[in-house]
Amino acid sequence: MSEFTTADKVAAYVGGGLVVLGVVVIGILEMIAGSPHPVSSEGQIVHEALVPLEVRSYIIVLGLLVWAVYAVYKVVATTPATEPAGSV
Repeated sequence: MSEFTTADKVAAYVGGGLVVLGVVVIGILEMIAGSPHPVSSEGQIVHEALVPLEVRSYIIVLGLLVWAVYAVYKVVATTPATEPAGSV
């Protein structure tokens, strides 16, 4: 299996791209933008994200779902290799 099929490419690029976008790209964007983390009067840190945490979480989960669907597809669609008759 040295060449990628279309399903392999979709899973790698779409699923991987969404996970990298949600984790790395948005994380770097948050660091560069310097989102404030003020402390309330009770000492609790108030997190004000540039990209809402729900949106970031949904992006990551969507990437993981693409990988999960791909894994199920590979299990169902591929047949295991069989040995020729008479070889032991």
